[in-house]
Amino acid sequence: MAAQVKVLVGTRKGAFVYSSDERRQSWQQSEPMLEGWQVYHMTADVRGNRPRLYAAANNPWWGRSIARSEDWGKTWEQRTEGLAFPADMGLKIETAWHVRPGHDREPGVVYAGTAPGGLFRSEDWGATWRPVDGINRHPLRPYWSWVPDGLSPLHSIELDPNDPAHMYVAISGGGSYETRDAGASWQMISYHAAKTSRATWQHQEQHPMVASPEARAFVSQHAANVPPDTDPAAVFDMHRMRLDQKDPRRLWAQAHTGVFHSGDGGATWREVTQDLPSFHGFPIAVTRRAPDAVFAVPLQADEFRVCHGQFTVYRTRDTGETWESLTDGLPGPGDYQSVYREGMDTDGLDPEGVYVGTSNGQVFASADGGDHWQRLPGTVPPVLSVTCAAL
Repeated sequence: MAAQVKVLVGTRKGAFVYSSDERRQSWQQSEPMLEGWQVYHMTADVRGNRPRLYAAANNPWWGRSIARSEDWGKTWEQRTEGLAFPADMGLKIETAWHVRPGHDREPGVVYAGTAPGGLFRSEDWGATWRPVDGINRHPLRPYWSWVPDGLSPLHSIELDPNDPAHMYVAISGGGSYETRDAGASWQMISYHAAKTSRATWQHQEQHPMVASPEARAFVSQHAANVPPDTDPAAVFDMHRMRLDQKDPRRLWAQAHTGVFHSGDGGATWREVTQDLPSFHGFPIAVTRRAPDAVFAVPLQADEFRVCHGQFTVYRTRDTGETWESLTDGLPGPGDYQSVYREGMDTDGLDPEGVYVGTSNGQVFASADGGDHWQRLPGTVPPVLSVTCAAL
């Protein structure tokens, strides 16, 4: 059992760390860190001889960085050498979006995702960076849609725990991709591009990515901007993708058009939103240990994008066949707020803890897999990310 649990919270105006012991009943809130910076994502790297914090930090005056700390946020190093697209690509990083420690077999390796969509790799614990050209220069890049709120961010980086050369990324409005050669080449996996053409996809009765009328309407709007031999549903707006560390063949995604599950590494997908009140949402979280469970927060689509009156986390324990609503300790009725794409995580303890942060600056924790919730101390700026580390 872990001696400490840390919940890392990135917000629109800085970052916070909540700390507890393995019982997770009493929590302490840190002082604000990176004050004034928009912290899109935080993570703890527990490899090596001391824990490190990484933060995808952005400031309208000072730019963007992958900030790092070796003293739990008391001090930060924000120089980020090499985090830039090559000059010939004509692209400028607007936002540092996501940061992910590398594989356990590759100490020092860290990955970062940016907007516009880009993947960058560090081999010295985040001190220097280089672009991963295999995905940054992908042939489908001209068709990535620049979504209004993020310029097609690369927001999900998932590593196969059994193979450091095997990983996945997801790009909002640009599809999801897999590499098996450490990033040299990438294949689209969000309903493989070769399976369905633009001319035929609309006539399929059972398309895994467009099962609902709303999904078909959304994909139709983008069909004209996709090459003729590519399924328009493959480049749809996937909001968040998670790999199940218990079984790397299993992938989960919350997309603009539903919740999807793959049991074969992305070769095929099925929609699993039939028991949810809405197909729309942003975060998704997967337990790190048995028993298996997956969590989602459906939002009212499309422009309102909030929980309609009762803040609710939904849980499935049968790979999406059924979902149950979890509200004990969550605010409502009369509560209208959202959870952003990085805003939910699990801790891998026994029983599994679940954590979620809201657009109203509230953070909630469950130490029993979502059955009961408690609000953590304080109210912070709008929460952009929630990540858990058990030490």
